[in-house]
Amino acid sequence: MMVVCAVLWSISGVTMKYIDWNPFLISGGRGLFSALVVYISMGMSHYPMKVTKKSLGIAICTFINILTFISANKLTTAANAIVLQYTAPIFVVLITVFILKRKLKAHEIIAVLVAIMGVVLFFLDQMSPQGMLGNILATTSGFFMGLVYALSGEIKDDGERISGLVIGHALLAVIGIPIGLIYTDPANITLVPILLVVFLGTVQMGIPYILFGRASVMISGVELSLITMLEPMLNPIWVALIYGEIPGPRALFGAVLIIGAVVAYTVIDAKQSQA
Repeated sequence: MMVVCAVLWSISGVTMKYIDWNPFLISGGRGLFSALVVYISMGMSHYPMKVTKKSLGIAICTFINILTFISANKLTTAANAIVLQYTAPIFVVLITVFILKRKLKAHEIIAVLVAIMGVVLFFLDQMSPQGMLGNILATTSGFFMGLVYALSGEIKDDGERISGLVIGHALLAVIGIPIGLIYTDPANITLVPILLVVFLGTVQMGIPYILFGRASVMISGVELSLITMLEPMLNPIWVALIYGEIPGPRALFGAVLIIGAVVAYTVIDAKQSQA
């Protein structure tokens, strides 16, 4: 289930490349259908909607995470957008250090430094104003994705955690669709992009959330994290094969550094936790 989940997540980049809409409209349309799918799944699992400070926190961070990620996909390469978003675990480390005043462990320091080197390489690979803005938005997405992880870790109630995701996607629909319609050429709102957005919301985002929720009770958190890393590795491959977009050599090396740092950190941290 987790492999299928990661593969479905990975096709977002190439799909969005074929939707000539404003990022707000793409985010809102996808959010509408993903919120419906996950909400229906909650009802089938008998989880009540819970509106709390923590679920609203997850909702707001989810809203910003997705909007900045989709915007980044329109401004920089799909590889840059997805890999920079996957700096999230590194941001989780920094968040716990600065907020909880916890000292960094040796492997955490190394992971953070290596990941920062990878991020710098991405910025050096995209020196144009548009590319730089895309990288900034992708890194911002990684930060708020890290906040989602951190907040989710503080919630023991599955219903409360999932409620936050549903509310976040619903916010994207309520805010994103009206704003996106203003800045999107009506001539581009045709059947094909509409179907692609429905596909993104249901198959690419909604169903994977359900699979992730079910898989999370069957395998360890480390296994979840490592299998999830298939997404940033596959996403640029689909875009290169189907759309013909190939990242530069610095970006590729930066991707190796970031993915390697996150994988190594996950494995070492898990081993130290078990010791």
